[in-house]
Amino acid sequence: MEPIADLSWMAQSAAGETLERFDLCGLSATAVLVAPREDERGGTYRYRLLFAEAGERHPVYAVNLESSILGEWLVTEQLGSEHRIVHRLPGLVGYERFRVLALDRAVAILEKNSKVPASPHRK
Repeated sequence: MEPIADLSWMAQSAAGETLERFDLCGLSATAVLVAPREDERGGTYRYRLLFAEAGERHPVYAVNLESSILGEWLVTEQLGSEHRIVHRLPGLVGYERFRVLALDRAVAILEKNSKVPASPHRK
């Protein structure tokens, strides 16, 4: 799998808060609470669930909670250079709800690319 094209995860991981780490479908997952920036207009991330291959730093898959320029809250996914909307939400949700939505989607996508069972184990 190729790394995601959006490189904003680097700054967001450095400035944000790591909420948890675990393994899923043979990949290492890191959940990040993205620190808000006062100068940011539209298209902002709240949570990112970043999946990297073992021993690698660059994620190959990401599931995100982000707001659109219209103020709509979305669950999106990134795979390589693709960035797709997975769910449109009625409003901002907390991390636990995002995690359920994100893991449901991640398992569906990652199981296609892996022979490793989808049981998440926290680190």
